[in-house]
Amino acid sequence: MDLPQIIIVIFAFFIVNIFLFDSAYAAVSEGCEIFEIREGCDLSGWMILIFGEILVGVSLAIFLHTLSHRTSVKLEKDSEQLKEDSEKIKENSIAIQKILDAQEYSRNRRRDYLLESSKTSFNAILLRLGIMNRIVLNKQNLDREDQYHKLELEESAIHTIVEKVRHTVSLAVDILDPMLATQIDNLFTYIEQLSPSKNKEKLEFSEYEEVKEKIMHLKERLEEFTTTKEVFK
Repeated sequence: MDLPQIIIVIFAFFIVNIFLFDSAYAAVSEGCEIFEIREGCDLSGWMILIFGEILVGVSLAIFLHTLSHRTSVKLEKDSEQLKEDSEKIKENSIAIQKILDAQEYSRNRRRDYLLESSKTSFNAILLRLGIMNRIVLNKQNLDREDQYHKLELEESAIHTIVEKVRHTVSLAVDILDPMLATQIDNLFTYIEQLSPSKNKEKLEFSEYEEVKEKIMHLKERLEEFTTTKEVFK
């Protein structure tokens, strides 16, 4: 019951009592005491007061019982609704969590595929750099023009691999660690600038061991970011 309703009920109760009491008092016969019982003394006013009190009490009890019942029914309905809402929230939470888990799994799969692809590309670059180093060492006794031609072919192949991996990384920036992406880009920039020295009588490729070490270090870094450890098909 709300506070205003309680105040109204109490106020009405006191008003009714005041009027009934005044009516009973006024109905006392002349020469009779208020509580005197003898012939000629009319007690009908007190009967009205007594029955009035009973009527007010019964009415008030019925009113409070009805109000309490309605409140109880409303609370039960609210409780049932709250229970249904809680179940729906729980079901929705489970569904949302499943979606998030699926998205996270897909994200990890995409990242792992990118890392595996990058490692394969690094191996291909290492292979091409090794061929360039053997051409520079000229163990096959090639003439200078043949050396230049073969070196240009290997450099072109390396640039193609680098561009391919860079394009793949650019499409996957949302799943790749920013520092790792920067490290990969910096290494590719360094590789693209590599070219055996042709200004001396003998070709030189002094950066070979250094770039090989950089690539091997970055491959180890890629292993740290792999999550699913699954075999890609």
